[in-house]
Amino acid sequence: MKLTNRYGQNFLINDNVVKKFIDSSLITSNDSVYEIGTGHGILTKNLCEKAKSVVSSEIDSDLYNLCTNKLSQYDNLTLLNIDGLKYTGKFDIFVSSLPYSESERFIYWLINQQFKRAVVILQKEFIDKLLSIINLSSYRSISVVSQYCFNITSIEIIPPSNFHPPPKVYSTLALIQPKNTLTKSEILMIKKLFSFRRKQLGSVLNRLTNNEDVINYCNNNIDLSKRIHEFTPNIIVSLAQIIIDDSKP
Repeated sequence: MKLTNRYGQNFLINDNVVKKFIDSSLITSNDSVYEIGTGHGILTKNLCEKAKSVVSSEIDSDLYNLCTNKLSQYDNLTLLNIDGLKYTGKFDIFVSSLPYSESERFIYWLINQQFKRAVVILQKEFIDKLLSIINLSSYRSISVVSQYCFNITSIEIIPPSNFHPPPKVYSTLALIQPKNTLTKSEILMIKKLFSFRRKQLGSVLNRLTNNEDVINYCNNNIDLSKRIHEFTPNIIVSLAQIIIDDSKP
């Protein structure tokens, strides 16, 4: 079958990277695994040999049909021909080499899942943004949300030659472990705070709340002369929660 990348797919072809991927996931025979992007089944068959059960989704109907036949010997495998980020089932371990265009959507989807660990391949620049620190231009709302909700570890940098077709960028194999959760309204408020990232916090608070008690509380506990990108994820989440609580009737 001719390889396709109509959905922005870049297929992993290096067996050594596949082994590192599987080893990093620490899958046991008691684990249920969810994979997005069955592709040609290179990861999927390894997952089936380790896990109690595997659900693998593939949006490309041709690849789904290919793997339905190719992987038919695995009784513990369920293949789905769906948009993988619309899956609502439960799982212990998540694995995926996602299309890079879905990276941000994936992070916000993962926040709402209950799982032990996720092992993913994403664009290196995106992982760097997730791990970015205060005062850097790459430090954004997605950095705050990711660092508050997850422990993220970069495992290995992967050159383009490990994929077909080779992407134009380097990738990162990363481990993601859950830590905290955020509500949809908290995430939206964090994004709103970062829309004022160049303004001093005092000015931002005057735009977002009329409650003098909130402003005085922040003034006594936080430096209002600082800008949003100068605060750690924990402080920004606290600010978002304070503003949201103030707006409740």
